[in-house]
Amino acid sequence: MLTELRYMPRMSKGLFLILSCFYLFSCSFTFMPERNDMFEVQPPFSWADEMYESEELENGTTKTIFKTNDTNYLTTEGTTIWTVWEETSRAFTSRTVSAAKSSGYSSGGYGIIFCHGEYELDGRKVHAMLVVMINNEGQYIIGKAVGGVFTAYGWWKNTSYLNRIPGSLNEITVFYDDLNNEYCLKINNFEIDRFSDNNTPPLRSGKNGYITVVTPYENFPSTGIDVYYIEER
Repeated sequence: MLTELRYMPRMSKGLFLILSCFYLFSCSFTFMPERNDMFEVQPPFSWADEMYESEELENGTTKTIFKTNDTNYLTTEGTTIWTVWEETSRAFTSRTVSAAKSSGYSSGGYGIIFCHGEYELDGRKVHAMLVVMINNEGQYIIGKAVGGVFTAYGWWKNTSYLNRIPGSLNEITVFYDDLNNEYCLKINNFEIDRFSDNNTPPLRSGKNGYITVVTPYENFPSTGIDVYYIEER
């Protein structure tokens, strides 16, 4: 499934649009306005490193926190906010991140970016990245964004291996299977999906990062979004 996205400079609030549909079901501990089952207009992407604060923990891991209750992000479509770091030319092998969302709309996605970089495509430089997101409804999605166009490798899928209680950690692991030339996704140590990246440009290396979605259904400013990520860097 493809959605056209517009590329904009790094510090603007609308870097490009991405498919991030996460408005499916309600639960008792989240704000739930009346709405359609599927939101038709997708939220803009915003590259905002300053929204993510990191600290080193005593066990050698890094904890990165995303928090906001800023009503400026409550557009009709919502906003997707992401960050990347770590220039690398090494081929991607594996990455494990523990992530938790303690408050915010339960269907709002959050997760990881990997193999992010800038590539020359049709005479212009474009951003490209692979994305895995989960939500507190027990769902996950895998996708790729290239030059303003996002391809979802299957839509949001349900899995019983995700913890759905707010604040519960979920371990997301992605590794590359050289034998079969495909990526493997594990949730809490259970393999749940595999996918290949054969579209131009094929992504096998690049920056890592995080991604958090602010849905139009947040209860800002009364209740904000609070997400954190833990991993060894």
